[in-house]
Amino acid sequence: MANGCTCRAVFVMLMTVSAAVARAAVELPAGTIHVERAAIMDMSGFEQPMVAATLFLPSGWQTQGGVVWGAQFMCTNGYAFSWSATSPDGQTTIAVLPGEAWSWNNYGAAPSNPGCQSAPYTSLEQYLAGLVPRLRAGARITGFRPRPDLAQQFAHLNRVDAMPMGELRAWIEAGQIDVEFIDNGRNVIGYIAATAQMSLMRTNAGMGVMDAFNGATFPAFAATAPPEQFNERFVEAIRRSIKVAPQWEARIAGHNRVIAADAMRETQKRGRIMAEANAEIARIREEAWSAYQESSDRRAREFGEVIRGVETYQDPNAPGGQAELSNLYDNAWRLSDGSYVLTNDASFEPYRDLGKEGTRLEAAP
Repeated sequence: MANGCTCRAVFVMLMTVSAAVARAAVELPAGTIHVERAAIMDMSGFEQPMVAATLFLPSGWQTQGGVVWGAQFMCTNGYAFSWSATSPDGQTTIAVLPGEAWSWNNYGAAPSNPGCQSAPYTSLEQYLAGLVPRLRAGARITGFRPRPDLAQQFAHLNRVDAMPMGELRAWIEAGQIDVEFIDNGRNVIGYIAATAQMSLMRTNAGMGVMDAFNGATFPAFAATAPPEQFNERFVEAIRRSIKVAPQWEARIAGHNRVIAADAMRETQKRGRIMAEANAEIARIREEAWSAYQESSDRRAREFGEVIRGVETYQDPNAPGGQAELSNLYDNAWRLSDGSYVLTNDASFEPYRDLGKEGTRLEAAP
């Protein structure tokens, strides 16, 4: 795959224990995490560095990466999320992995999107099963689970359109693949959660059934830790806090529209040439390519929706007077240093437990 090397580098990096980041953590009551606002940066996509997304990370975590640009991401309009974070003791890791796209057909045509791979994946489970060995050689897949919580907000994209001599079907799949592997002599478990947009153009122009399949994933989320330390509730709270920055979102949508317009002109040019041989097949392929390109900026725009699952709290010191924090915890506090504490411990007291003043936040109406 065009960006497989980058994926592997990110995943290997987040699997490796780094002594440089190991340091003592403050003891907190059970069911409590201390978080600070962090940023995923796009350093080179525009005229100056921009915050691409924000999230809440536990205090003391170290981060690497951001939005990266390069020819290896031609299939996804030249850019991809490639970012990771590691706990102070180096044991727990999370990452946002690049979105990818692929196509397949039963009549031997090359991928219509430059830089994309041809792959026979027709489901998200198949795609993730193929992704795991590219990211971590020797990893064992221990299960796959659908994630309706990730798919439900995209239900409006599920559709079937009748066409002359066939139909175009589009749908969303979301799921989580669980893995385990040995790293530096220790057992590690983890998961990759992803959402994908799929489409299948099926036609019969008198020459037999012709299938053209396209698949594209939103940026995926991965987490790993030793079995005794892996806490899915905890890493899900981090995942759900990711929010795309509006300014970057607007700029990247404009970039995607330019790419889509250029691609459409090339598609139309090829369509006119192909029409001399077979006008109907040319039109079908053009419509499939158009539908794929139009979804590019939607995938960037809705990346933030993929990781919803938050509670909005009133916080006069936060941007816009509100803070979106994980809804997996019953109580939220803002500390005097601007960080936050999420806890299920109703008796938590910030000064007693952390030596810092704090204010309990109320959920926004």
